[in-house]
Amino acid sequence: MNSINQKIADLFSGNFSEEIDGKASPLQSEKGSETLSFSYLFFSDVRKDISDRDKYLFTQELVEFADQSGFEAVYFPERHFYEFGSVYANNGIMAAYFAPITQRIRLRTAAVTSTLHHPVEIVENWAMVDVLSNGRVDLGFGNGWNKPDFILSPDTYDNRVSLRNERIPIIQKLWRGESVHFPGPGGEMFPITVYPRPIQKELNVWYVTNSVHGFEHAGKQGYNVFTMLYGIDLNALGKKIDVYRQARKDAGFDQDAGIVSLMMHTLVHPDIEWVQRMVSTPFKAYIRSSLLPQMKSAGKVLNDDEVEKMVDYSFARYFQTGGVFGPLEDCQKQVDRAVQVGVNEIAFLQDFGVDYAAVLESLVHLKRLVDYYGNKRGK
Repeated sequence: MNSINQKIADLFSGNFSEEIDGKASPLQSEKGSETLSFSYLFFSDVRKDISDRDKYLFTQELVEFADQSGFEAVYFPERHFYEFGSVYANNGIMAAYFAPITQRIRLRTAAVTSTLHHPVEIVENWAMVDVLSNGRVDLGFGNGWNKPDFILSPDTYDNRVSLRNERIPIIQKLWRGESVHFPGPGGEMFPITVYPRPIQKELNVWYVTNSVHGFEHAGKQGYNVFTMLYGIDLNALGKKIDVYRQARKDAGFDQDAGIVSLMMHTLVHPDIEWVQRMVSTPFKAYIRSSLLPQMKSAGKVLNDDEVEKMVDYSFARYFQTGGVFGPLEDCQKQVDRAVQVGVNEIAFLQDFGVDYAAVLESLVHLKRLVDYYGNKRGK
């Protein structure tokens, strides 16, 4: 991991300035990108040749890079009982670790599985992180989907979709310091106010969803949205965002104020063949390891040939249209396409199995991409 530290140090000491300030074509941006922000999403690391400790250290290097590079936030998931994403079993612990060693980056979730935890537990844990980070916590909420996860809360699986919607307003009330009654032993009701009190008076909420109904619900409630291109392209996403904006307007919220955050796999580098070579094998492994539990949860059984066809198709589609891959100019065009359909924030995903040295080599180019949009916003 010493090489990682040196790469990061070189990046901020100016040793890469010749690469950054070289003769590459200037980036051009579409209207609206001045409102765009960038973040990191950490979701999985399926590499088997790397220890869990080294995976955490690599996460730390990228978080510190993001904190110093004008990123808006880092998102941590909640993953249970499966090798895919297993290093992120508790996003509250991850965020608490990074609270004192970062300065400006916001600490977010994609997502807290609100159906697995009591609302009081969620607010207690994250209020502590909010205090430790001096008010840098935002929470994204999911309803869960993987049946084994619900050994933590067996009675909430069947109504998990409606339960998430019920619990988010309760969590917001507790965050504000309001007292909420909950049943205890024997059904006795207890008024609960949560301590410690968080720094932020209001909790910024991200609603994690891929469905049209989810976008509509988030709009009606005034939430932000976290989403991904799961089986759709940017044009299809744009239609969902239109539903979201209209729902906000109909509910009396500022139509344009909500944030739509989009996860995109990322590797920025001038050599497109190098990028494809670096991402092909790990990305396919990432897709495969993600696909299998999803299919199992949906009750679908696929043979090996069907799985590989789906993996190959998904990789080809994502590489061409769903990720931020290749030279700066190509990546900038992809970013602008996302802006055109209504995306406000792109969350880069880089821990999907790409060799760590390759990711580090690409950071100088990723930083240039982020810097361009940051300069446009007047940062």
